[in-house]
Amino acid sequence: MVLRDAITRAPVDGARILLRGATARNATTTPDGGFRFAQLASGDYSLAIEKSGYLDATRGLDAKAVRLKPGAVTESVVLDLTPLGAMDGAVLGEDNEPLGGVTVTVAGATQTTTKDGRFAFEDLVPGSYQVAVGVPHAVRSSNLVRDASTGDFYGYGAAQYYPGADDARLAIPVDVPAGTRLRNVDLRLRRTLLVEFSGQLVEMAGRKALFDADVQLMGAVPGTPDPLWRSHRVGADGGFRFSLLQPGSYTLAIYRGGHRLPYLVPIQLGKAGADELEVPVPPFPQIQGSVSLRDPKIQWQGSGSVRLIGRSSASEAASSKPDGSFEFASVPPGEYTVELQPQNLRLTGDPRHKLFAKQLHFGTQTGLRKPITIVENENPPLEIELSDEPAGVQGRVVESGARGGKYVVRVARAGPPRGSVSALVIATDDFQFPELAPGDYEITAWHLVGGIGSVLISGSPICEETVKVTVRDGTVSNVILRPCQ
Repeated sequence: MVLRDAITRAPVDGARILLRGATARNATTTPDGGFRFAQLASGDYSLAIEKSGYLDATRGLDAKAVRLKPGAVTESVVLDLTPLGAMDGAVLGEDNEPLGGVTVTVAGATQTTTKDGRFAFEDLVPGSYQVAVGVPHAVRSSNLVRDASTGDFYGYGAAQYYPGADDARLAIPVDVPAGTRLRNVDLRLRRTLLVEFSGQLVEMAGRKALFDADVQLMGAVPGTPDPLWRSHRVGADGGFRFSLLQPGSYTLAIYRGGHRLPYLVPIQLGKAGADELEVPVPPFPQIQGSVSLRDPKIQWQGSGSVRLIGRSSASEAASSKPDGSFEFASVPPGEYTVELQPQNLRLTGDPRHKLFAKQLHFGTQTGLRKPITIVENENPPLEIELSDEPAGVQGRVVESGARGGKYVVRVARAGPPRGSVSALVIATDDFQFPELAPGDYEITAWHLVGGIGSVLISGSPICEETVKVTVRDGTVSNVILRPCQ
């Protein structure tokens, strides 16, 4: 038996071979790539390979199946192992000077550039990667340039993406081939106009200063690239301030009284920024609701967790009481997706009949197909009707060519605001999500890289192969997926 490099066809020395079947044995390849297991009983075996620098069993490579026939003296096997890739480069400033102390993120791993701006990523699974640069506030402050004629300040944005985009959606992925080291993947940052945003929180009624609150700034693209944007306490007069901002669209998230759900205020910053902007904050109303069956004579048991998910993806849950009632003590006005997470909801006396959310009413609004809007006062009760008719999605992952293996299949609520995301790791090409609330979903598949405990995917998170499906009461939708490349 011989182990070769899949690109160069050269023998692979020092790889660990794990034989499993009627007996379990280990071996290490010799300089000529050879390995041998002697005196084996006939039957089915599997060969797993472990070798650093290659796409091996520790990174999701499936074991090779081998069948020894009765009476066979020798079974010859030639195995090809795909080498991993790598990339290195530098982060440079507008004047071509190296920028040290900035972060570079590839495939979920983050490195800080050296004094000469260099970075390197080893052992990358062949595929396409987004390269993101985060510029800390201190580095941005030290590289500010002031225009003497206008007084405006120019500097680097909090985040940029290869080859020089400010928006992650405009980034160009870097393709890393097998067995190849990409050199000089350099990112040259460009200065842009930076402004300030300061203001004061006030009560909507009476315009008194609101000091029992925290604020957080969010950009048009999800994430908080600058740590100073993160949630922090306002001053005693309700004041706050954010600096080194690029003009554009932002959202100010206001967390009142320590609540997890924020009140969201859209902010548009022009070339002059915004100074001492007064931001009125309304009272947060109480929301009451109930979980029930349409026929009150039918008895049921268990409980449910009702979750409100805001546009910022922040969420808060309330558990139903034995009579099905629940309450949210304080909810910021805004749009929310509502989800019911059943906790052993079943018909009394017939545990086989699980119960699911069938209808969701909030006055004249229906919450299973689109978000509901909570206002400052006079909100109706949130009514969730149960049904024993399950709904879900099942299907198969298919692709042309010889590649196969394990997949990650993700189902997510479609459209903003997104609901919760589920993930399913499967060893075959079939998958099933048997219990989904009715609604619109997006389903995506990727090749699995690594173990289940630490899921990595091969392919871009933005995929043209994503399938949209509408799940209806009492039906199971069938879909065919192709994995992202």
